[in-house]
Amino acid sequence: MKYLYLTLWLAVSLTAQAYNDHRNARVDSLEAALKSRNAPTGEDLLRAYDELMRGWLPYDGEKAADYGRKALALSYKLGGLYVRQNVLRHFAQMHYGREEYDEAVALYRQALAVIDTMATQKRYDEKTIDDARSVIYGSLGNLYNMQDKAHMAIHYYQLALPIFEKHDWRESQVVLYYNIGELYSQMGNYAEAERNHLKAIGKGRQTGDSLMMTLPKKGLAGVYYNTGQHDKALQTANEALAYYRRHCKEEPQDFAYMLATKARILMMTGHVNVEAAKACMEEALPYIDSAEMMFDDAAEIYMAASEVAMAERHWQQALGYALKSVHPDSTATIADKGGYLLLAEIYTELGQKAKAREYMRKTVDLMNSYATDHYQSGLSQMEVLYETEKKEAQIAALDKEQRLFRWLLVAAVVAIVLLAALVVYRHMAHKRQRALLAARVALETETKERRILARDLHDSLGGMLSLLRLKMEAKAGDVLPLLDATHTELRRVAHHLMPEELLRHGLEPALHDFAISVPGAQFQAFGDIRLGKEVELTLYRCCYELLNNAMKHAKASHIDIQLMQTTHEVTLTVSDDGRGLKAAPTGAGSEGAGLQNIRERIEPYNGRLHIVSNGHDGTEVNVTLPL
Repeated sequence: MKYLYLTLWLAVSLTAQAYNDHRNARVDSLEAALKSRNAPTGEDLLRAYDELMRGWLPYDGEKAADYGRKALALSYKLGGLYVRQNVLRHFAQMHYGREEYDEAVALYRQALAVIDTMATQKRYDEKTIDDARSVIYGSLGNLYNMQDKAHMAIHYYQLALPIFEKHDWRESQVVLYYNIGELYSQMGNYAEAERNHLKAIGKGRQTGDSLMMTLPKKGLAGVYYNTGQHDKALQTANEALAYYRRHCKEEPQDFAYMLATKARILMMTGHVNVEAAKACMEEALPYIDSAEMMFDDAAEIYMAASEVAMAERHWQQALGYALKSVHPDSTATIADKGGYLLLAEIYTELGQKAKAREYMRKTVDLMNSYATDHYQSGLSQMEVLYETEKKEAQIAALDKEQRLFRWLLVAAVVAIVLLAALVVYRHMAHKRQRALLAARVALETETKERRILARDLHDSLGGMLSLLRLKMEAKAGDVLPLLDATHTELRRVAHHLMPEELLRHGLEPALHDFAISVPGAQFQAFGDIRLGKEVELTLYRCCYELLNNAMKHAKASHIDIQLMQTTHEVTLTVSDDGRGLKAAPTGAGSEGAGLQNIRERIEPYNGRLHIVSNGHDGTEVNVTLPL
C-alpha cells in the first residue's frame, strides 16, 4: 500500500506545515480576532470558522469539530455553499482517519451534492467547482484504496483525471496516474500498471519537478521486476535511487524501499549478484527504525533482506527477517503471503517440517480467504459501479430531457410572445393608419375649404371693401381708418387660412413671414428643415393657434418662435412673456379649445404637447412630432 501512504502523507504534511506547533500564528490570530471588539461577521466569520477547523484538524479533533459545526450552521444561514462542502469534507476526513469508512463515504457524497448545487449558481466559477469536486473524487479513491477496493478506487481516480487534464494540473495528474498504476499492479494487471506509470512519467517531465519524475519510476521498477524484465527493472530502479539518495533525509522511507527493490532485482534468476544485493540491504535496514516506517513498507524490506540471507544460506538470519515481515496471526492480511512462503521454505531447510507445513497451511488458508473475500468484494464493487453508472446515465438522460423540455418551453413562450406582439403591433399599426387616414382626409377637406374661403374673402369681399373705400373717401374721414384696419385684418385672415408661402416654399419661410406679420414676434430655425406637406401644415396651424393664445389671452409683448429638427423628431417651441397660465394644464379635460385643437391635430402623428408655466412669468409650449 506504499502508493497510498505517500499520497496521504503529502496531504497531511501540507496541512501540518501551515498549522504545526511552530507555525500556529494563523490559528491563534483567528481565535483572538473572534474575541476582539471588531470580531468578524457574515462571510468573514464563515471563512474564519472554516480555516480554524482545518487548522485544528491535525492536532485537536474536538476543537476542529466544534468550529466545523459552527461553520455548517452559519453556511445554511448565509448560503455559503463552498465552505459547506469544505467542512463536510473535513468531517469525512475525521471519520476516514478513525477507519469509519461508511460514515466518511456518506459525508463525501453530501459534499458532492453541495458542489452540484454550486454548479447551478453563477457566483462560483468553473475552476473553483472543479477543484472542489476533484479533491473529493481523489479522497474517495484513497478511501476505497485503503479498503482494498481497487475497482472503486480506480473509478474515482478516473473521475478526477479529466478535471486535472482540463485545467492542466500536472502534479495532480502525476500522483493520480501513479496511484492508478499501483492499483493495477496490486490486481496483477501489469500492462495497465505500466501504461499509467509511463503516463505519470511523461506528465512529471512537463512539470520540471524531479520528485514528480521519480515517483512513478519507483512503481515502474516494481512492474518490470514482477514481469521478469531485469534490465529495464535495474535501469529504472537506479534512476529512482539516484534521486532518493540525494534526498534520503527528506524521503528516508522511499530511499530504503527502493534499496530493497534493487536488492530483489539483483537476485532475479539469471542475474544473481548476492554481494551487490547484500550491500543494498545493509544500507536499507537502518532506515526501518530511524524513519518510523509503516509496517507494510518495513515488511517489504525485511522480506528482501531474508531473501538475500537465504541466498547466502544464512538460515537463522533469514528466519529472523522473515518473522519480522508478517503480522500476528489475528491481524494477518494477503500482504503476509510472501512472508509465509519464505518461512515455509526456511523451516524446510532447517529441518523443522511441522513448522514448514504450518506456514504452508497458513499460506493456503490466507489465499483461500482472500480469494473468497476478493471475489465477493469484486462483485460488490462491480454492482455498486453498475448502479452508480446506471444512476448517472439516468440522471444524464433526465437532464437531457429537462434541457430539451426547457428549450421547447422557452421556444413556445417566445413564439407566443412574438405572435401576441405581432397581433398587437398590427392592430396598433392599423389603428394608427386609420387615424392618419382620417387626419389626412380632414386636413385635405379643411385645406380645400380654407382655400375656397380665402379666395372668396380675397376676391369678393376684399374687392367689395376696396370699392366701398373709394366711394366713401370724400365723405367719411373717421370711417376710413376703421375700414383700412378691417381690410388689413381681412387680408391677414385670408392669408393664414391658406398661406401661399407655405404651399410654395415650405414651413420655415412661412413661419418667418408669419412672425413678421405679428408685432413683437421673432422666428428662429435650427437644423435642415425638411418635412412632408401634411406635417408642415399641421405645425403651421399649431403655431397659429399658439400665437393667437399668446396675443389674446396672455397679453404678451414679446413672442419667440423656434423650429428645430433632429434625426428622429421635429419640435416647434412658442414662448411668450405674458401673464402665463394659473396652473399648467395636465390633460385635455383641463385645457381651452385652442390647446385641445392642437392635441387633436398632433395625435394621429403620435405627437407630444408639453407646457411650462409658473402662472405669472410667461408660458412656453413645445409641440414635438416624431419623424
